[in-house]
Amino acid sequence: MNEIVDRVLSSANPSLGPEAREKVANYIGLLASTGKSRRQLERFGRAYLQEILKPDPRYTGC
Repeated sequence: MNEIVDRVLSSANPSLGPEAREKVANYIGLLASTGKSRRQLERFGRAYLQEILKPDPRYTGC
């Protein structure tokens, strides 16, 4: 699972802090427990990271 997290983080910005790594790792861990494939985990992880870095203003609660 750490390899998937590393690939997701390196696809966006390899110098992201530990908070982003922890969030992505927790999210991927949750998805992995549902039986998602490795490819799906990477794809969903990238989408999740994108939302962390650039949230959609329609869903920020403002």
